[in-house]
Amino acid sequence: MAAQALDPDWQPSKRRWLPLILISSLIWPVLLLLPLLERPFEAAAPIPEFAVTGDHLLESLTVAEIEARERVSDPLGAVPDLPFGHLNTAWCELLAQCEEELEFRRFAADWDAGWCKERREGYVEMVDGQPGRFFMTVYKTLPEE
Repeated sequence: MAAQALDPDWQPSKRRWLPLILISSLIWPVLLLLPLLERPFEAAAPIPEFAVTGDHLLESLTVAEIEARERVSDPLGAVPDLPFGHLNTAWCELLAQCEEELEFRRFAADWDAGWCKERREGYVEMVDGQPGRFFMTVYKTLPEE
């Protein structure tokens, strides 16, 4: 400003921003790659997929008992008055894949998902005394201890 007062034709140098622009354009790619250097490209140990085991099994139930237990009652009528409410279609698809007179058991399991602990509950079909396909009704994160 003082130079402009002394010389009305004076203009600031247009090149004074050039070094800043050059340095910025060289630094930002390095800043983007920095987190990759902190975490190597090695894959973490794979988290096993959830499966119902014999330890998770609870009582044996018939399809009629399960459907009576899981009937949704919504006084506002937002949820269909069917077993499992909006999930009734998925339940019917599971039943269509199962054999007639197949045994179902209720299950409950605390599962370590790798980053958090979860509570999983539902129903599982028993095939030759072993848990088979399952239908999950509870899937919630447990508080950290």
